[in-house]
Amino acid sequence: MLLFHAIAQRHTNREPFAPDPLPKELGAALQEAAAAEGAWLEFVDGEEARNGVADLVAEADRRQWADRHFRQELAHWVRPKHDAARDGIPLQEAGVQDWLSFAGPLLIRTFDRGGGMAAKDRDIAVHAPVLALLGTEQESRASWLAAGQALQHVLLKARTENVSASFLCQPVEVPELRGQLAALVGREAYPQVLLRMGYGPEVPAAPRRSPREMLIQHSTAHP
Repeated sequence: MLLFHAIAQRHTNREPFAPDPLPKELGAALQEAAAAEGAWLEFVDGEEARNGVADLVAEADRRQWADRHFRQELAHWVRPKHDAARDGIPLQEAGVQDWLSFAGPLLIRTFDRGGGMAAKDRDIAVHAPVLALLGTEQESRASWLAAGQALQHVLLKARTENVSASFLCQPVEVPELRGQLAALVGREAYPQVLLRMGYGPEVPAAPRRSPREMLIQHSTAHP
């Protein structure tokens, strides 16, 4: 029942988090939540591993922003501050300041900002109270489904304890870096999501499309 009520309260939180670590029993409960859905959750422990993960996040930023196709897709989904769209990414979260929001998509498409984003995201990763890597033993459609269910279970369980999360999935999205990410947490498996977790301020819900817009209705004619 607590997980059900957490659905409407859970939002991706990209604000700074307090430095407080998660209680050990909560960490164990989050790992159990992932395992219940057929996935695993590992916490990035130790300065060496944390710096290694942060380096991979920065390297992935540089590689993605150097890719023109990546920038074009990102520009398609970013939204200025007062945009009425019910989906997408707030422009400031793509690294563009409010005063440039009118030209934000053009800037993203045109300029490789990988160096600045790499420095920013590396700092976020290094100073995150908790870095957690969620993954699966196999790489298949069924595994992806299990990873999605595990992610939601973990996020909702965390929310019941007032723990927020945001995503640093760049190295998961770069094939050459993905295996290195698994090795840093001692896994020979498939990372699916890299999470930053901690205690942060309340944030408003991002605009989302209504369920009616996302459902496909199919009618079957009866003889």
